[in-house]
Amino acid sequence: MQKFSSHVVEKCLKHFAESRSQIIRELTSVVHFEQLLQDPFANYVIQSALVVTKGPLHASLVDAVRPHTILRTSPYCKRIFSRNLLKK
Repeated sequence: MQKFSSHVVEKCLKHFAESRSQIIRELTSVVHFEQLLQDPFANYVIQSALVVTKGPLHASLVDAVRPHTILRTSPYCKRIFSRNLLKK
């Protein structure tokens, strides 16, 4: 993911609640989701998604992230795992 495209997706997540679930579904359906978690820019999109989502949508995102706890030490992923964003 590119820097500026990640900013666009973050803004969409924050300002367009009606599109949020579709964006989250697209993010979590990526075959190599763990690569998004480790990407220098995509990890910010995942963090933003975890911040703005609630309820079942948040739970589905947490369920997609949790299996990748091995990445907790990755320089880009550790913020996701250390900010208490994974609480359901």
